[in-house]
Amino acid sequence: MCGIAGFAGGFVPQLIARMNRAQQHRGPDGDGAFEDPAAEIGLGHVRLAILDLSNAAAQPMTSPDGEHVLVFNGEIYNYRELRDALSQRGWQFRSTGDTEVLLAGLAIHGPAFTSRLNGIFAFAYWNAARRELVLARDRMGTKPLYFASPKPGTLLFASEIKALCAHPDLRREPDFDVIQQHLQFCYATDERTALKGVERLPPGSMLRWTSSTRTTRVEAFWTPQFDNDSPGTFADASQALRDAVQAAVRSQLVSDVPLGSMLSGGLDSTLLTVLAAESQPQIECFATTYSAADNRVDQTAEDAPYARRIAKERGLSLTEFELKPELHDLLPRLMYHLDEPLADPATLACYLICRDARARGVKVLLSGQGADELFAGYPRYWVLSRTAWWDRTPQSFRRGLASAAAWLPGAWSGRMGAAVRRTRRVLLAAPQSAAERFVEYSRSNPQDLALRIWQPELRDKLKHDVAVASEANGDWYVAAAQRDLGVYLPNHNLLYSDKMSMATGVEARVPFLDNDIVDLACRLPAAWKVARGETKVILRDAARSVVPTYIIDRPKAGFGAPYRTWLQRDLADVWSDLTNPQGIARRGWFDGAALQACRDDSLAGRVDTYMLQWSVLCLELWAREFLDRNPAEARLPEPRTLSRAA
Repeated sequence: MCGIAGFAGGFVPQLIARMNRAQQHRGPDGDGAFEDPAAEIGLGHVRLAILDLSNAAAQPMTSPDGEHVLVFNGEIYNYRELRDALSQRGWQFRSTGDTEVLLAGLAIHGPAFTSRLNGIFAFAYWNAARRELVLARDRMGTKPLYFASPKPGTLLFASEIKALCAHPDLRREPDFDVIQQHLQFCYATDERTALKGVERLPPGSMLRWTSSTRTTRVEAFWTPQFDNDSPGTFADASQALRDAVQAAVRSQLVSDVPLGSMLSGGLDSTLLTVLAAESQPQIECFATTYSAADNRVDQTAEDAPYARRIAKERGLSLTEFELKPELHDLLPRLMYHLDEPLADPATLACYLICRDARARGVKVLLSGQGADELFAGYPRYWVLSRTAWWDRTPQSFRRGLASAAAWLPGAWSGRMGAAVRRTRRVLLAAPQSAAERFVEYSRSNPQDLALRIWQPELRDKLKHDVAVASEANGDWYVAAAQRDLGVYLPNHNLLYSDKMSMATGVEARVPFLDNDIVDLACRLPAAWKVARGETKVILRDAARSVVPTYIIDRPKAGFGAPYRTWLQRDLADVWSDLTNPQGIARRGWFDGAALQACRDDSLAGRVDTYMLQWSVLCLELWAREFLDRNPAEARLPEPRTLSRAA
């Protein structure tokens, strides 16, 4: 795992050095640069050494003839098979890792070689003979890759937005339509970011820039196929899934540094950890916990007791880190590393786990990310499967359900309050179509509430709807899965997993997003994933010979933190500091009275607006880091530079 950066067109001396410095945390083990002023090209790399720790694997990596240059972030899990095939084509390997395998494949086969990769990656490849720069991002978008055009004909790219900010002509202006997406969903729902003009390369896509035209072209090399072409019976598919997960875990245990696991105590992380422990019994496990008092309002199911039990039964080392509301210094740091105003308390848990793991010498962690999206694991899938009959009832009946729900309190404490809060949310969306209800259940904050807090002049300019899913030919499940896999997973879960792990010098691996597992999951019918009030049906079945029943049949718990209680009590002063009249006036975005009304509603137990409050806090902290100052101005050691003669 590493950080990559670079530019094409409009050569700027020392720009690569500044870009490398801005994301040095992604690569504490080394850095380098390639520059060709005549071709107006520059490539930068900061290295977190995981495979082949020698200098032979250092980047940027150049072919023996000097015509091919690569910077690469990620892991290629099938690199050994690819290496054998490339050796037969005559490539003489100088290193033992996966970087040179990728370089050789691109040099021999061209960018089409990308479709053969099974791994997590983002790379930039310069073909000097063709004078073409190619960027690519893995199929699921596990590794980030941002790009911008500060001037016509130029291309700027990096693993993190803060590195792009090193370019003297990049304008750091807010994109309010995207910021509105963050307020509604806590993440951006398309390829734009909260900085105007800065975009993400879509998952499974390539971007090509050529010197002759000085233009960019983005094209997909992979898209998920939902064709219900399952392998035989349910039992056959369950066995195939079990075999695929075992194979993925084995392939992703390859590492030349210590490896551990994020063990929440849920099905996904437990399955991966138990399988990994079969090959590496000494694997270290990490989890977070929080006090019962802090969970008073949120009432989330506890993970820690399950993690402790499975660790004790299997003889695994488990380190727990208690989440506490001591966030005054930590929250600004998280927003700096996230690059985007992503407002999910799970970022805190992820960061602290990775930080603790690195402090214990662990540089690689297995994560269960992706299983919920592939196997319909979120409660919203269960709700939609149980309320499908609504679509056959009159609109008057469904509007009546919504009207009745509006009278339910939204922010009571305790278990009853949590149940009422969930019921209220489900019923309010009753008049909508199934696909629209799925989007509604995916929102962190209601659309009207998120619009209400803006200053009137900004509110009138914002788009009043975002990210409404299509019906996908009347199949609500396909519409839901396409949105979760194509939008929520890369723009939210994978984004914070990458940024939080790399902020601490840790590589997060996601075995469930192995090519074979993804391809198999997309072929399975919806009824094998969510049915009879149960989610992840086939994954639970596949895990039964590996994971104890008390893990398989336990209620799902979210990976996060008790932010509602914190906002009520411990973070009240932070809220006051960031939303005082002077601060609101200085930023000029929000209506102070509307913000205070939202907070008063929550404190009085009328409406649950705590996530909106958390979103506002994160947004203000992000603005301070990315708008009020240049985040690329960190002072870090100068990198070494490898220059190509003009």
